[in-house]
Amino acid sequence: MVRQRDEHAASVLRALIRISRRGVADARTAGIRLSLTDQSIVAFIVDNPGSRSTDIATEFLLNRSTVSRQLTNLVKLGVVREATDAAGRGRPLELTDAGWDAYRESLGILQDVVDAQMGDWTDDEVAAFAQALARFNAARPAASAPQTPQENPEK
Repeated sequence: MVRQRDEHAASVLRALIRISRRGVADARTAGIRLSLTDQSIVAFIVDNPGSRSTDIATEFLLNRSTVSRQLTNLVKLGVVREATDAAGRGRPLELTDAGWDAYRESLGILQDVVDAQMGDWTDDEVAAFAQALARFNAARPAASAPQTPQENPEK
């Protein structure tokens, strides 16, 4: 029975990878082309108003310098800016008007894909899938966090 569970879990992983790749490919048709990482950061800023680069690094388990490079690119694209009314270090981030447009456009493209994929699903099936995904995303044990070789010398 454990073997079947492992096969199902592997199937879930493969499906998530395909979904991510399709999403990136579909989003490339947008006016401002955002990578998967860019889309994730923009969505995080939308979902977490007033967030700072350190919040993004913590959420995605990334080094702050990596987030800084990504944000520099998003600023150059005119999508993200530091909030002008904030003072001190680590200023809150916000989307520009162009950033909101890019967010809505890429979200719309991706929503169209999801709607098409689930076009023949019942309302109950869509609700059950949404609940299962919410549960999946909420259950991230600390043990699943990536470890650097220094933190885990056996690997």
